[in-house]
Amino acid sequence: MTDPFVGEFLEELKSKGKAVNTLDAYGRDLKHLTDFLVEEGIDLEEFNEIEVSNFINHLLDLGMSRTTISRHLVSIRNFYKFLRRKNKVLEAPILYFELPEIKRALPVSLTIEQVEELLAMPDTSTAKGKRDRAILEILYGAGLKASELIELNYRDVDLSRGYVSIKGRKNKERHIPIGSYSVDTLKEYLSTRENIVGASILFPSMRGDRMTRQGLWKIIKDYADEAGIDENININTLRHSYAVHMLSGGADLTTLSLLLGHNDIKATSIYLKLVKNRKFKDVYEEAHPRA
Repeated sequence: MTDPFVGEFLEELKSKGKAVNTLDAYGRDLKHLTDFLVEEGIDLEEFNEIEVSNFINHLLDLGMSRTTISRHLVSIRNFYKFLRRKNKVLEAPILYFELPEIKRALPVSLTIEQVEELLAMPDTSTAKGKRDRAILEILYGAGLKASELIELNYRDVDLSRGYVSIKGRKNKERHIPIGSYSVDTLKEYLSTRENIVGASILFPSMRGDRMTRQGLWKIIKDYADEAGIDENININTLRHSYAVHMLSGGADLTTLSLLLGHNDIKATSIYLKLVKNRKFKDVYEEAHPRA
């Protein structure tokens, strides 16, 4: 649990005579951190260099200035010093690397051809290959976050209608359509599962428990290496590719924002910078009634 640790940290600061305004600022900064950890499905010890960059983008999405974000990072580092000193965590990666520059980093996306090569990599003659192919298809077909895929249960998928249900923050649910490729690979994968019922984990690890982010990342990275994809991909690259390809295909920003589960359309608009194949004239001719 992270909240009790935050409370203990604030109590220690209070005992050292820190001003009320300082304590309030620390409390707000660390509330943003704990909200982010819950949303991403990671724990304190997984807040590594990649997640710090994701957190910075998360704060930028909330409209925070670079000065405010810098204060957040100082607060978080001091919090981790406390956690390490009190042996509350075994690992505190944020203490051992240089913090990244605070700027909006464009997400990495793959071309459609690269995605197709990646999805073709799993050996579907094996049960693991069927599972992995379904994982990749759903990540790309529904634009899911890694944490959203990991939390999926059997009851969250409606194969007859072609939908997957995702429960976000504050139990807000969204229903995302998935295409025929995703449905077909899911059916093939599920044919290998026995006694699967509503609460069953949809994509368990090979041990049978819920997959970790590290386990999912290894699946994606290994198949990307096999496909010869050299881009600096991360665990959410298929989600980014989904967003870019949807916009390139004509999806509007508002609909895409809802599909991705963004709270602010500004978080979605960054993908416009990655759309290279849609020219203004093409959009005009498709959209304007007198074109």
